[in-house]
Amino acid sequence: VTAGLPALTLTTFADVPWNAPYYERCGFRPLAVHQETPGLRRRRAHEAAAGLDRWPRLCMRRDLETTARAGQ
Repeated sequence: VTAGLPALTLTTFADVPWNAPYYERCGFRPLAVHQETPGLRRRRAHEAAAGLDRWPRLCMRRDLETTARAGQ
């Protein structure tokens, strides 16, 4: 992975089969509210202001394996 990024994060609908369940099959894990970064909290607030919170949403994270770690 370039730039040494430790993880990917996303926000998605919790109960739509091709959203959170799909991402979980791809290695993403749900984040508890206390695990959300300030950036994710801002993103969620923006989504709520746009009306997306009418349906359950959540943040998810997938840890990335960096080249350095992969070679160990």
